[in-house]
Amino acid sequence: MRGPRFPGPGGRVGTFTVDAGSTGVGRETWQPFIDTWNDRMGDLYPLPEFTASTVDGFRGTMHSVTLGDTAVNELWASSPLSTQAVGAQEQDLVRLHVGLRGVLTLTDPHDQGDEVRVPAGAYFIHHCVKENHFHSTPAIGTRMFVFPGEEFRRLVSGRPRVGRIASPTGRILMAHVDMLQRNVGGLGPDGAQASRNALHELVRGLILDRFDDREPAFTPALAQAARDLADARLTDAGLSSAMIAARLHVSVRTLQRAFAGLDESLTAYIRRRRLEEAAQALLAPVPRLNVSQVAAIWHFTDGSHFIRSFKKQFHMTPMEFARTHGAR
Repeated sequence: MRGPRFPGPGGRVGTFTVDAGSTGVGRETWQPFIDTWNDRMGDLYPLPEFTASTVDGFRGTMHSVTLGDTAVNELWASSPLSTQAVGAQEQDLVRLHVGLRGVLTLTDPHDQGDEVRVPAGAYFIHHCVKENHFHSTPAIGTRMFVFPGEEFRRLVSGRPRVGRIASPTGRILMAHVDMLQRNVGGLGPDGAQASRNALHELVRGLILDRFDDREPAFTPALAQAARDLADARLTDAGLSSAMIAARLHVSVRTLQRAFAGLDESLTAYIRRRRLEEAAQALLAPVPRLNVSQVAAIWHFTDGSHFIRSFKKQFHMTPMEFARTHGAR
């Protein structure tokens, strides 16, 4: 487990991880995470009590990021989760659950005796006035966000929101969280506060299903979401800035502004990533592809155009690259 890199409540807030692959299974994995959570976040966000079968049989990884009054906990497990007891104390929290794998089921989140299932690809955000039970399928992947009630209470109190996380606003929020998880260890106090504010702004956009594209917090998350979408569609013939802008529900001009201060434009990013994937394809033993086939897969105009672009990036022709790196 890593210690905090920046201060939060009590000066103890940062990021911490527990991985069953390195610490064992069951209580050996579970207890260190719970102890660290209670030490750093227990006063703000107490955890429920979990069943003995959850604790003793736990297999998985847990990664928490805490930014002041906000927590993001990502869990991947190959064992089921189930609560045994929840606190009766009245709360004022807003929770966002995002399904990544399997199904998380929340019991009585509306205080009306019903259940809400959050499957992979879906999100559920609600105002909590009391802790609720939950349980999961044996294989589960989920992101659980916890916010102070005052931030979003008026937007979700009495009207929880359910949606698909692949929506434009959801994609941009998840891109920001991915960046946050990768970079949180190097943040100072100002960076941590800025990341927290950006996260709140993007969650507000998810709830309202729209963003203020003049908001500074929006720009880096939009750029990352555009790169993520491009990576997923590199073999699409129609991949372009216009297509990505349309899928993220922003104008092409807004998308261009997001890349204006970066090292490369979105068009340059797509070209570079296609060439990187093409280079890997040239080295693959199965199927064995020639230069013309690789050029066609990655949508270069013709073989000559592909060779010129490839040589500009890698300083050798595709055949020279295949011979040099294939031999290694």
